Amino acid sequence: MKHYRYLVVPLLLVMLSACGFKLRGDVDLPPVLQETFLESNNPYTGMARALRVELEAAGARIVENSEQATAILKITHENSQNRILSVGSTGKATEYELLEQVTFVLTDPGGKVLLQPQSLRMVRDLVFDETELLGKVSESEQLHVQMRASLARQIITRIGAGLRKQ
Repeated sequence: MKHYRYLVVPLLLVMLSACGFKLRGDVDLPPVLQETFLESNNPYTGMARALRVELEAAGARIVENSEQATAILKITHENSQNRILSVGSTGKATEYELLEQVTFVLTDPGGKVLLQPQSLRMVRDLVFDETELLGKVSESEQLHVQMRASLARQIITRIGAGLRKQ
């Protein structure tokens, strides 16, 4: 009976890998993003901050001027908002829709467009309870941070896929 335990765990691991399951780790960094200049109206907040973190985690170096860069990633539009979805009997919001939206374009240092402008959007719902005001405000902020991080990973993945097509 004891010997079965030593066989079951490796067998389960083999079966798990055979189904295609893979832990989401760092994104694969396209070679053009090795030295990236990040251009944004808000370079240290919001989407630019999330992109900076994800790019550095994937192995990119964020450079301070465009002449040193292998690519320029420009955030042309960024939108973060909360919208009321439903109102309770007291007339106060009970559910919000959280939205993160970003438009970006990738160019080389000479200004040649490597990837046409693209938009990504993410929406989440948040049930709001005014008796837990501080907790719900904090939860809303954390959801926005998570959504930006997810969008940043999607941008890097989309750049890699778009450049492979060319």
